Amino acid sequence: MNDLSSEAWFDEYYDAVYSYILMLVKDSHTAEDLSQETFMKVIRSEKQFNGDSLVKTWIFRIAYTTTMSYFRKKNPITYYFDLHNTKHERSSEEIVLLNAQQKQFYEALNQLKPTYQQVIILRKIQGFSTKETSTILNWSEGKVKMSLSRALAAFKEELEKGGFTNETLIR
Repeated sequence: MNDLSSEAWFDEYYDAVYSYILMLVKDSHTAEDLSQETFMKVIRSEKQFNGDSLVKTWIFRIAYTTTMSYFRKKNPITYYFDLHNTKHERSSEEIVLLNAQQKQFYEALNQLKPTYQQVIILRKIQGFSTKETSTILNWSEGKVKMSLSRALAAFKEELEKGGFTNETLIR
């Protein structure tokens, strides 16, 4: 699958990388900058991709490390308050994209600690396997499974606080 170039990878994965980063940073301009930075790193290190994982997993690992580096550079106290600020202002474009249920899901996800957000986004929203998620986050597969279990319980609790019932949660 390494036949594709980084240009083709950009076309195929940019939107998924952008939405992943947007869920983490909660700001469209920052997400765009970090997505572009991610793909600049992908282009620079394209020859280093050795096929040990799927291209998508490798790219998401780069996106993850780029985003975490951004958070480390940012004032940690500011990051904490940004992360837990439920009244975060969104652009009208973002509001249009979120219907009422999606907004409640997003707000509940926003209340979780960062590691729980990561594992839910990668496993349940982006659809990565446990093994792929462990590669992206550099965790053991056991830690991914345990964190996901705890994260989903915490997520369900947050959703119920927002008025969701079991019937709403089951699709």
